[in-house]
Amino acid sequence: MQHHKEPWQDPDLVAVIDDLPLWSAPFGLLLLEAVELHDRAVALDVGCGTGFPLLELAERLGPQARVCGIDPWREAIDHIHLKIRQYGMLNVDVAAGVAEQLPFADATFDLIVSNNGLNNVEDQPRALAECWRVSRPGAQFVLTMNLPDTMHELYAAMIAWLQATGRAALVPAVEAQIASKRLPRAETEARLVAAGFHVSHVVERAFTMRFASGAALLRHHTIRLAFLPGWLNIVAAADAAVFVAGLETELDAIASQRGEIALTIPFACFDCRRA
Repeated sequence: MQHHKEPWQDPDLVAVIDDLPLWSAPFGLLLLEAVELHDRAVALDVGCGTGFPLLELAERLGPQARVCGIDPWREAIDHIHLKIRQYGMLNVDVAAGVAEQLPFADATFDLIVSNNGLNNVEDQPRALAECWRVSRPGAQFVLTMNLPDTMHELYAAMIAWLQATGRAALVPAVEAQIASKRLPRAETEARLVAAGFHVSHVVERAFTMRFASGAALLRHHTIRLAFLPGWLNIVAAADAAVFVAGLETELDAIASQRGEIALTIPFACFDCRRA
């Protein structure tokens, strides 16, 4: 019996993903602006992916710091090990694991970061509680998350197609998927406070991804790998090709009218302290 592998489990795919993925860069650069740099810091990156901002943070903190990364994506962890060896970095450790059960002792870290990672966990309140547990009193906790209006232009086109083709009953599922991954700023702040953190400062920013056509958008690797599978889970398997074709047509109409498809990605950076 053959076991189906997800695209993310393909080592060849992991090998070609950029060190600094375009999607992650705006979030991570804002995070790095907020982080306080102490050369003997003990830091943790929750949801470190293929190594950004984990390795950049480790280099900026310097060789006397200790930086750990954790992510459930085992193939990416293997790739980070390769980077560590090639860069000759002695102050970085990485492990495969989940944010809801961090494999670290209480009060281990004086800096914790998460770059658009904690909105993708199964149980966010539990993950935040774990971040509090492993942080030292007074520790800084900096995290970024995209906000509910992310790519609202695309979701408006998707909902318009569902409604126009007699599939309006699927609209609540689309809205629920958005709500499950992108909390309003106030709700994230409330969860941080409930976990025991003081929210010192929040900065909101946005960037734009522009495409010439619906085909260009739907074939972009970020869309295909990170978003399209979730959208296809909403429609019946038999409707998958029809859904993609219909969404492409809706997006092409936007491109024809406006000269391009521009997707807005708003996000927030939360700078917190453990009380």
